[in-house]
Amino acid sequence: ELFLKANEIGGRHGLGMSDQIENRIIEAKSRGIYEAPGMALLHIAYERLVTGIHNEDTIEQYRINGLRLGRLLYQGRWFDPQSIMLRETAQRWVARAVTGTVTLELRRGNDYSILNTESANLTYQPERLSMEKVEDAPFSPLDRIGQLTMRNLDIVDTRAKLGIYAHAGLLSVGEGPHIYKLDGSGKK
Repeated sequence: ELFLKANEIGGRHGLGMSDQIENRIIEAKSRGIYEAPGMALLHIAYERLVTGIHNEDTIEQYRINGLRLGRLLYQGRWFDPQSIMLRETAQRWVARAVTGTVTLELRRGNDYSILNTESANLTYQPERLSMEKVEDAPFSPLDRIGQLTMRNLDIVDTRAKLGIYAHAGLLSVGEGPHIYKLDGSGKK
């Protein structure tokens, strides 16, 4: 029933039309034109909840695993151990926490606005992260300055590594004393 209603709503607004050039299993290219308005609508809402609930590293791994799982399923390998493992990982560690309500304003095609996102599991909480001067905010502008200072230590380390790579002939020095470029020749 959910998919039928999502198809009806998504189709009415022209969501989910896809024209793709694909890599076939036989190592040839093919063109496919697909229409899945309900899946497109549910995908928008689900991904909004995923990004509001999970942290950056979890989302990155979820997407990497999703690409791999998609390829395996495309190849018909639904019950291979790696497919089962990837599905179980997504269901256990990502999907289990994803619940909530997403309010969308749909126009035509992929033109839409997300008006509201609600979930008991949201880790996005604007009141926790204020750049205004708020006395009881857990994260203040001064905390952000400290975080940026710590982040800059990593940048300093990266610059030092660029110097090592330049000395080894892997990078050449561009304009300015600390600008390096990859010239492909291996020469300084």
